[in-house]
Amino acid sequence: MSDLYVSASITAKPESIELVKTELLKFIAPTRLETGCIKYDLHQDRESPAHFVFYETWTSKDALDQHLESDHIQAGRSAMEAHLESVVVSQLDKLA
Repeated sequence: MSDLYVSASITAKPESIELVKTELLKFIAPTRLETGCIKYDLHQDRESPAHFVFYETWTSKDALDQHLESDHIQAGRSAMEAHLESVVVSQLDKLA
């Protein structure tokens, strides 16, 4: 089975940028230790600092699903729930 690539686009409410950034950064260390995590990088848009993007690579859909159900992801979702404008997650296949 080929690797699974994920793009997660998160937009914070303008007044909540720092809170969301802090919560997203908390995901990094525990996620990188998860079974099946190949790559997990967080980026912030230079021109629109309320926009964050995770670029992720997972060994399988099962590994991604376990990640999404992990305690640290669930805690972060709860902490950010009222502070987000949008979240768009795309599961991708690499073509080239």
